[in-house]
Amino acid sequence: MNQNRDRGWRIKEAVKDALKRTPQPIVYMLGSTDVGKTHTVREIANMCYDWGLRVAIIDADVGQSDIGPPCCIGMGMLHERIMNLCDVEPWRLYFAGNTSPSGCTNECLRGIAAAVHDAKALNPDIILVDSTGWIEGEEARNFKLREITLIEPSLIIAIERESELEAILRLLFNNIHILRLHADDRVVRRTREDRRQMRAYSYRRYFRTAKWRAFPSIKVRDSQFEVGRLAGLFDARKTCLGLGILMGVNDGCVVIFTPVTGDVSEIKLARVKPDL
Repeated sequence: MNQNRDRGWRIKEAVKDALKRTPQPIVYMLGSTDVGKTHTVREIANMCYDWGLRVAIIDADVGQSDIGPPCCIGMGMLHERIMNLCDVEPWRLYFAGNTSPSGCTNECLRGIAAAVHDAKALNPDIILVDSTGWIEGEEARNFKLREITLIEPSLIIAIERESELEAILRLLFNNIHILRLHADDRVVRRTREDRRQMRAYSYRRYFRTAKWRAFPSIKVRDSQFEVGRLAGLFDARKTCLGLGILMGVNDGCVVIFTPVTGDVSEIKLARVKPDL
């Protein structure tokens, strides 16, 4: 219990310091899977809300997304205390097209940059970024470094079990403030099957109000036209309106199962089929 109190105090002081140093500070969570990143984001979000601050949250974990469905980066504003990040209504989605960042690094980087830009426009007092747990290997390390360079965080909260983040942290600029924490012992480690089931639940929750829609003469971006694939739906300004499932072609119309009700100008197919 004392260890948890000390952890909470260190987080509180680091966030206070970031708020003093920088207008609209960005707090970036760095760590592997199941170390407590999302739990810590929720704690900080509620703490800042209690201080009367406007809080923006970006969920960049495309595989285990809470703000919005999998395959997307989600961004939203906190309007009340939350029990889970999925309680945050997505203000905007950024389509990545895969549940693994290793298969969509450029899309993820473009999405996170756009999410930070759009979050700043909402005039929050603080922006919290919950990142993916992909950290192992050279490709993951390079991705993390590019992501951090893009968003320029005021504070990095690095959560690790041993010293698995050292290869990333030692390459960061010295002027970045870093708080290193041990993995939260209260966090349950999930199996691959657990994660698959969580994604399936997220998809079912997202598509619960979906209906069949037919789109004549619509642009479809991707050469692999395969029924059952997930799709991102975009308006004329290239803004992602949400997701759908490609059901086929009927009388020259592309048929999509989707909860999106607005005008759709373009469809981009994902690399995956949803587990429902």
